[in-house]
Amino acid sequence: MIKAILFDLDGTLTIMDQEEFMRNYIGLLAPRFSHLISPEKFAKNVLRSTEIMIKEPKAEKTNSQTFFDDFTKATSLTYNTLWPIFEEFYKTDFPALKCLVKENVDGRKSVDNAIQQGYAVAIASNPVMPILAIEERIRWAGLSPEQFSLIPSMESFHFCKPHLGFYKEMTEKIGLNPEECMMVGNHPTEDLAARKIGMKTFYVGTHVEENLTDYQGTLQELNELILQGNF
Repeated sequence: MIKAILFDLDGTLTIMDQEEFMRNYIGLLAPRFSHLISPEKFAKNVLRSTEIMIKEPKAEKTNSQTFFDDFTKATSLTYNTLWPIFEEFYKTDFPALKCLVKENVDGRKSVDNAIQQGYAVAIASNPVMPILAIEERIRWAGLSPEQFSLIPSMESFHFCKPHLGFYKEMTEKIGLNPEECMMVGNHPTEDLAARKIGMKTFYVGTHVEENLTDYQGTLQELNELILQGNF
């Protein structure tokens, strides 16, 4: 029996061009550090350290620790120098990127109805940003961080999608077995990996092989299933 529904964020609860968003995100962030490092070197090392964080996780370290371990070595800058600048950026500049993101109305309805039907709901976006940024992105989806029982972030998680450790950590923190959870997302690799640990999956889209997901379709169709309690 499904007790919790986990929602991907980018491309599922929000509509956006990922490449355009990342280009503008780095373009807005890099100048914050220009007195310490050139924008070109900063951008190169942010992308490299993010890739290390995703592909080379360390179970004993949070994603944030893995990122900054690599980034500080590459730039010779300390965490205590870097983090206050990152934090100020997320508080003051990051919200301006909202113009690149559109709320998915059917996604918001699915979350609202899942809560009304008694499901626990959690965000299951890749924890590659601080909680400040992820909560802001949730607001861009027309939702409130307070609606979710769990919001993964780089400070609190040790793995990223599609690593199975991410999904194991999600279920452990929610306090449920994988079989009691359903992952909803639009990425066939990152989101449907949840099925490998026993979760149900709903692929937001079509034309994915049936043996890779339990359900597929639109968020409107997901919403109908939620209201019917058909999981």
